Amino acid sequence: MKSLIIGETSNGTISSGTLELISKITQEGLDFKLITIGSDENPKIGSDTFKNTYMKLNQNELSLASIADEISNIIKSESINLVLASSTYVGRDIAGFLSVDLNASPISNVVNFKIDGDNLSTTNSIDGGESDYLTNVTSEVKVLIIRPKSFEPSEIELNDNYETVSIEKNNLSVAVQDIFIEEKTGPQLEDSKIVISAGRGMVDVENLKFIEELANKLNAAIGGTRAIVDAGWMPYSQQVGQTGKTVKPDVYIACGISGATQHQVGMKDSKFIIAINKDEEAPIFQIADFGVVGDTLSIIPKLIESL
Repeated sequence: MKSLIIGETSNGTISSGTLELISKITQEGLDFKLITIGSDENPKIGSDTFKNTYMKLNQNELSLASIADEISNIIKSESINLVLASSTYVGRDIAGFLSVDLNASPISNVVNFKIDGDNLSTTNSIDGGESDYLTNVTSEVKVLIIRPKSFEPSEIELNDNYETVSIEKNNLSVAVQDIFIEEKTGPQLEDSKIVISAGRGMVDVENLKFIEELANKLNAAIGGTRAIVDAGWMPYSQQVGQTGKTVKPDVYIACGISGATQHQVGMKDSKFIIAINKDEEAPIFQIADFGVVGDTLSIIPKLIESL
C-alpha cells in the first residue's frame, strides 16, 4: 500500500506529530513519501531514509487550497492508496480538500490503524475519549486524520536532503491582512517531559504564580483547563483537553483540577499522573497514579520549598 504523510514544520524542523506518523508507517513496513508544509525558511526536515518535499506557505496569504491541489495531483499520478495527516488546523484543512478531489471520506480522531493486504481498519476515539469504535475503510484512497500523541515519535537524524516546491496561488487563496505571533518561552506542552496544569481550584489568576514557580523548578510546561482559559487566565494555546491540546508527558501534575472527561481526554495517556485536589471524590483521582487530597494553594508552596 503506497502511502503519503502530510507533515508540518515546527521551530525549523519536523513537528512531533509528523514524527509520530513516520514512526507508525515505518512499523507497518510501508513505503511512503513525505510532503511537509510550513512557512519556515530553510528548515532542517530532510532525511536519507525517505523522500521529503517541502511546500512552503506564503505567510501573506491563505493558500492551503493550492497546496491541496498539488498534493491531489501527486496522489493520482503516483497511485497512492493511503494518506495520513495529523489532527491540526493544517492537517484537517488539507484532508478536507483532498476528500472532495479523491471522493474519499476522511476518517477523523484515529488513534490506531491496521493493514491486512489491501484492507485497512481504524480505531477511532469518540465520546470524549470514553469509547472507541472500529471502521473498515473501503475507499480507493484512504485519508486518515490521526489524533496527536497516538504513537511514539520516531527518532530520526534530520538533514537538508529535500526538495522545495513553489506553490502558485489560485482563486481560492485569501490575502492575510494581519499576523499575530504569540511569544512562547520555556518548555512547550507538546514536547515537554513534565506538564503542570492548573484548574479552577487555583481560585484566582494571581495564584498561577505558584504554578509558574513550580514549573521553573521542574523545567516543566504549563497547561490549564478550559474553565481558566475561558476566564482569560491563560491563552488558548495552553489549554489541555478535548477542545485543546493532547499531551503525553512522563509526568503530569494536575493542580486544582476536578478531572472532567473533557480534560481527561487530553492527558489521560500521560505516563505518570499526580493529582492535587481538596475534593477526595474528584474524578481526576480515578486515573491518577498518585493523589494528594488537600488545598492546592497550601500544598504547592510547600512542594516548591522542598525542591
